[in-house]
Amino acid sequence: MADLAVLVPSRGRPASVERLVRACALTCAADTVLHFGFDEDDPELEANIAAAAGWPRTVAPRMGLAAWTNRLARKYTAEGLPPPRALASVGDDMRPVTAGWDRMLLDKLPAGGGFCYPDDKRRDDIPEAVVISTPIVEALGWMALPQCAHWFIDNVWADLGRAAGCLVYCPDVTVEHLHPNVRPDVTRTDQTYHDAAGSFDADLAAYQSWRLRRMRADAAVVRGVREAAGAAV
Repeated sequence: MADLAVLVPSRGRPASVERLVRACALTCAADTVLHFGFDEDDPELEANIAAAAGWPRTVAPRMGLAAWTNRLARKYTAEGLPPPRALASVGDDMRPVTAGWDRMLLDKLPAGGGFCYPDDKRRDDIPEAVVISTPIVEALGWMALPQCAHWFIDNVWADLGRAAGCLVYCPDVTVEHLHPNVRPDVTRTDQTYHDAAGSFDADLAAYQSWRLRRMRADAAVVRGVREAAGAAV
């Protein structure tokens, strides 16, 4: 049973997959497993599989970021793989920098469960990369808000963590987001970024609807997990 399962949907970016694998080999200190999700129609599928370097991968019909994250999370919460202590969402355009980043984030998770996130050199108000206690994902039935395709799932994590009093930011841990608007020297806008942009308006509407209609109930689920574990809520 791993301490942490890092879930990484990826499309068309074997060089990014290779970079993430290499960075984790250099920096991970916990019993951490990388689990990739690849679209079966990806022209770079074989290159992606090779770049994953033997780490677990799931190949399935094309999905967006949220659907892929939930598909991979179900493998550890409903489909028989031993559940780790926590699940992480890390983009293929991210690179762990701090030695022992995985252990440090696990150690900062609130007692009873919660959300913990590093400094990604892009935003510190929401967790664009996140570590979530597995029982919370199990209780919600999802890791990324299913009504969204790509955007605002990190806002949801922040909202839930703040509402349940279990969101921790770790500025001393760096997992750099190598996004075009942060590091144009190492990343360029590609088709994957372009395709994701098309769902922004629909995802914004879905996020606003969730805040209005479901956020209170979902935050109560998170608080219930913490209370069941004996945490003061």
